[in-house]
Amino acid sequence: MKTLTWKDFKTNLDLYPELHLEFEYGKNQTIFPNYHITEFKLANIQSVDCGGKSDSWTEIILQVLEPKVEKDTDSMTLAKVSSILKKVTTSMVIPEDATLRIEFGNEETAMRQYFVSEMQPKDRSLLIQLKDGKTECKANISCGLPKDIVTFPKLEKTNTSCCTPKETTENVIEPASCC
Repeated sequence: MKTLTWKDFKTNLDLYPELHLEFEYGKNQTIFPNYHITEFKLANIQSVDCGGKSDSWTEIILQVLEPKVEKDTDSMTLAKVSSILKKVTTSMVIPEDATLRIEFGNEETAMRQYFVSEMQPKDRSLLIQLKDGKTECKANISCGLPKDIVTFPKLEKTNTSCCTPKETTENVIEPASCC
């Protein structure tokens, strides 16, 4: 899945200041237009995959709060979002190649971080398409996991010494402590 960057977002803000920022997730569901941008989070990720290869990247996470009640109003203009970003960028330096994520949840959807798959100017708005990510094995060649595997086999409990209660001298079984 293609994900968009901070530079992509800023470019659209500069190109279309008069457009209204809208978000679409799930099956054509939209975040209420009276949303509130609550926070920008900058995350520097360092990882090591199961094959031992390390990687690092930066994500900029825009947190959006949807009120409990939708109001019949226009959503924020890109000019307004730009004015918020001016305050944000005085406090943090956001790399242009940072992956853009939108953090959102409401009463029907658990809060999570979505990837931004598309930004489309549409009528009077810039529509941001939010997509869920999926887990993948980046080291499938070195660890032997087939690339096309979608689900993993169910893990079975094993009778290892760690998870097996041990007997004491009084024949009292202790609860397992590490599982």
